[in-house]
Order: sequence, then structure tokens, then C-alpha cells
Amino acid sequence: MPMVIFRLRNDSLYCYIAKQDMEAKVTELEHNHPQRWGGRVCLEGGKTYYVEPQPAVPTFPISLRATRSEL
Repeated sequence: MPMVIFRLRNDSLYCYIAKQDMEAKVTELEHNHPQRWGGRVCLEGGKTYYVEPQPAVPTFPISLRATRSEL
């Protein structure tokens, strides 16, 4: 499971994948509500990851474990 770092930049959410030394803009997030955040994360370029849903929107930047999504 790679470690990913989510951060806000210019009102957009970005994901940095440390193992690949790659940063991409998040284009879609499965759960983006005040009481639930995370799930399937789609990135610019077509890669998709899954992060365990959090009970609330986290404070950014945040580091989380992610798995490759085959969806």
C-alpha cells in the first residue's frame, strides 16, 4: 500500500504518491461530505486509488495509505 499525501492548492485537491514521486489533481472523490471523506479517488491521467473513508473532512495536508483501485 503506497503512502499518499493529500493537499489543497488553489482551491483544488492534489494527491502526491510518494512511491512513484508523482503528484496529480484529484478529479473525483467518492465521499466528500462533512461527515464522510475518502473512498475511491480518481486522479488526472486516469489512475484510481482507494483510501479508507474518514469520519469527517480531514485537515490538509494529510498522509494516508491507499490501495490501487481496479474499478
